[in-house]
Amino acid sequence: MNAVGNIEQFFHHVTDIYQHHKKFMKDLRDNDKIILNNIRVLNTNEMTLASHLRSLTDTFRHQADRYRQKQYQIRGEQKQYYKLLKSLKQDNLIVVTRPDKGRGIVLMKKSDYLSKMHAILSDSAKFSCLFDDPTITRESSLMRLLNRLKNNGHISLDFWSMAKPIGSTPGRLYGLPKIHKQDKPLRPVLSSIGTYNYGLAKALKKMLSKIIRNEAVIKDTFAFVNQLRSLPKSASKYKMVSFDISSLYTNIPLNESIEIILKYLYDENTPRSSMDRKDFKKLLEFTTKNSHFLFDGKIYDQIDGVSMGSPLAPLLAEIFLQDFEKKHLELFDLMGIGYWKRYVDDTFVLLDPKADPDGVCNRLSLCHPSVKFTVDEENLESNSISFLDALV
Repeated sequence: MNAVGNIEQFFHHVTDIYQHHKKFMKDLRDNDKIILNNIRVLNTNEMTLASHLRSLTDTFRHQADRYRQKQYQIRGEQKQYYKLLKSLKQDNLIVVTRPDKGRGIVLMKKSDYLSKMHAILSDSAKFSCLFDDPTITRESSLMRLLNRLKNNGHISLDFWSMAKPIGSTPGRLYGLPKIHKQDKPLRPVLSSIGTYNYGLAKALKKMLSKIIRNEAVIKDTFAFVNQLRSLPKSASKYKMVSFDISSLYTNIPLNESIEIILKYLYDENTPRSSMDRKDFKKLLEFTTKNSHFLFDGKIYDQIDGVSMGSPLAPLLAEIFLQDFEKKHLELFDLMGIGYWKRYVDDTFVLLDPKADPDGVCNRLSLCHPSVKFTVDEENLESNSISFLDALV
C-alpha cells in the first residue's frame, strides 16, 4: 500500500493536478455553481496517464501477492532443508561446507578435510605455529602507533576511528573445496572479521585503491563479452587459451608487494604522503605479516602470502600482478601472446597459432619464483573455451 500511495503522489507532482484543481474550484465558486468536496476534473492526457499508472500499480500488487505466497511455500521447503543440514552438522565424522566457486553444499569426510588443511599449514615458508595468543600484544602495539599518527596529524580522525582495534579475537581459518578439480583441493580462507587488523585493512584498502590502473583487468563477464565483440575479425586466427595462477593469494610475496606500494606512494606519486615511510610500512605489515588465526585448536601466523578473506587481500594481489604484467609486457609479445585479459588469477589469452601453449605456460612460470601458471586450451572440435561464465 505504500507503493500505491507513492505512485499517487508521483502522479500529483507530474500533472500538477492540485494547481489545476484550485483554479477549477475558483471558477465554479465565481459562477455560483454547486461544488462537491470530492470533485476532481482531469483532462484527456491526465486521464490516460492515470489509467496507465493504475494498470501498472495493479499489476505490481498482483505480482507482489504471488511472490509472497510463493515465499511461504519456499520457507516450508527451507525448514525441511535446514533440519536435514542441522542433523548432518551433528555428525562429527563429516564437514558441511560450500564449494570454492558457485553455490551449493559440499559434504566431506572430516579426516580428509583436516589432512588437506594441515598439509597447507605445514608449509613453513608460509605459516608458523605459535605457542601463545598474540592478540592483546598486537592490538596494543597497533593502538600506540595509530594514536601517535593521529596526534601528529598524519592520519585523519575517520581513518583512526575505522582502524582502531577494540575487543579483538584471532581469525578463523577454513577451507573451501575446489570441486571442479581433481582430488578436490582446498582453498584456505580466513574469516578476519573481529581481528585486531580488520579495521586497519579496510582503511588502507580505501586509501590504496587508487593504485589500481590496469587495462588488462576484466571487471565482470559482461565487460569481457563486450571487449571480445569489439575485437577485429583478424583475431579469429589466434588460438584461445586460459592461464590460471596456482594458489595466488598464498603465493604473493609480501615484502615485494609492500615495496611496490611504498615506491608508488613515496617515489612516483605526487604529492607524497605526509606519513613517514617507515610508519606506513609498519601499517602494511600489521595487516599482512602479523596476521594470526585459529585452526583445529592451534594458533598460526601467516608469515608470507595474503589470506583470502582479508579486505586488503584482493588489492595486494592486484597490485602485485599489475606490476608483474607491466614488467613482462615485452616478453608477452615475444612469446606470441596477442591478447591478454585477466580476472583475478584467471587469464584469457589469444595466442599465435604457431606458439606452444605448454611452452608459453612454462616460460610464464619462470618469470617470477612465486607465480606458477597452469593452462587450459580450447576444445579443438568445437573451437570453444570456457572463461568466467561465458563459452567463447
